Amino acid sequence: MNLFAFTRTRQILSSVSAAALLSLALPAAAQVQSQSLAALDLWSPPGDDTGLGADLWRGASADLARNVLTDLGQKPLNPALAELGRRVLATGAAAPEGAGADASLAALRVRALIALGDPVAATRILDRTPQVEADEGLSRAQAEAALLLGRDERACETGQRLQQNRDGIWWLKLRTFCHLISGDPLSAQLTLDLWRQQGGKDAAFEKLASALAAADVSAKASLNDPLEYALSRRLQLDLTPALASAPPAVLAAVAQDTSAADAARREAVFRGLRAGVVSPIEARAVYTPAAAVGAPAATDAAAPPPPSSDLPALAQTPGGEGEAALATLAALTPDPATRQSAVRILLGRTKSAAEFQAVARLVRPRIAELVEAKVALEDPVTFASAAAAAGDATTATAIRSNIEQGAAPGADPLGLALLDALIAAGGQGGPTLDRVVERGGVGEAKDRARPQSAALLLAAVGAPMTPAARTQFAAFDPPAGKTSPARLAALADAARAKLPGETALYALSIARQQPNALSVPDRAAVVRALADAGLKEDATRIALEGLVAAQGR
Repeated sequence: MNLFAFTRTRQILSSVSAAALLSLALPAAAQVQSQSLAALDLWSPPGDDTGLGADLWRGASADLARNVLTDLGQKPLNPALAELGRRVLATGAAAPEGAGADASLAALRVRALIALGDPVAATRILDRTPQVEADEGLSRAQAEAALLLGRDERACETGQRLQQNRDGIWWLKLRTFCHLISGDPLSAQLTLDLWRQQGGKDAAFEKLASALAAADVSAKASLNDPLEYALSRRLQLDLTPALASAPPAVLAAVAQDTSAADAARREAVFRGLRAGVVSPIEARAVYTPAAAVGAPAATDAAAPPPPSSDLPALAQTPGGEGEAALATLAALTPDPATRQSAVRILLGRTKSAAEFQAVARLVRPRIAELVEAKVALEDPVTFASAAAAAGDATTATAIRSNIEQGAAPGADPLGLALLDALIAAGGQGGPTLDRVVERGGVGEAKDRARPQSAALLLAAVGAPMTPAARTQFAAFDPPAGKTSPARLAALADAARAKLPGETALYALSIARQQPNALSVPDRAAVVRALADAGLKEDATRIALEGLVAAQGR
């Protein structure tokens, strides 16, 4: 019998009041003693060792932090900027002035971290945060992070300890879930009816809750939020189709869940790598697990079969399945030519500069292996670009040194100037900016756009220019950016004052307004400001993405 078939009735609720139901499910707030939050520092606990200082937020405005963090991560964010957000928000540092005891702002910090795809860092922060149960925002963040990490019981315990607004809409949904997983469908039914009475509407949640009550594994997975993910996971549904619309936090959760189906994990890695929430190390571990490497020579009989080397077929296999097979082949094949072809196909499957940079980081070790083995590369410009985009300027420089003008695809004067700019942004190269500026003044307007964009970004990371090049550079007329002059001025002012936290917040506010890709002038302004504020690593990563785009990838 489907216990959720009669959920719109009020018969049971007529004998059990809402107040009584809540008193049975949770202890009364009056029974819990809590110390005042005013004396507590709720902001500074660390989520990770980011390499940034404890004075990161010196001079930052609490109002600015609140404005930026309120909905940060609710829409897709440029991957390089999202990585900046995760880094600064995971840093253990003194709070912006006057915000140490602000529970609502502390909750925005950890919820933004979760939305940007790092529930692990959020959990570490909350584990070190006092009196989480005294604030609804902090408690909800703790419960959502627990759901994403598969710690359902802890999420339920968080709801039980909450001292305020325990009958809120979201908490009734969580309580319904908790009753279901504890084997109490009657209480789950009552709670769901109470949720509806209070205006709750969520068709996907209701379908999944009904399916869990009836143990109906034919339901379709939904991954729009942590609760839907937890329900779908509990039902052991096929998560793969729903990953196409899953938010970054869920992609990261599925990719890291060793109990998830292999196909779902590979698809989550495929999408999470591009969103910047799955690291190259994590991606390689899922795509090519230890078991795929095979047994040592003494036990060859137990070794898994070698990876498929049918490159045309693998090239046509979409998504995570195809990428995993190609990455495995590139990692395990003893044939350098096959490795080169697999890497080239992987890079060729990308559809944007951000994707190219993500896949370049995935295959970075394979490119280095080819260079160390002195393999003749069929497309050296692409391989050098990938190495540089992945942050391996040494390997990129080694490849570039063997490229002669006109001797390979993309080795024309413009292509080589743009490649040199990409390598120089990573810290290597000579008077590259002068050559890029020169190309920016040659040909039709459409031909000048890409080198002019590259010149703006290379100048932003601090590359030197001769006076003659600077004169020509000043005559460039790139399209206007999308950010207001006032916001750009505030960004630059914070950078000049060496306030890295405030500078990062302004950069994130600009990225939030341009989720798909920053305009070139705005990206250059962000890069220069981050570099000036001392966030050189982040500035370089953001510049590299823009320089890859300038190549036309």
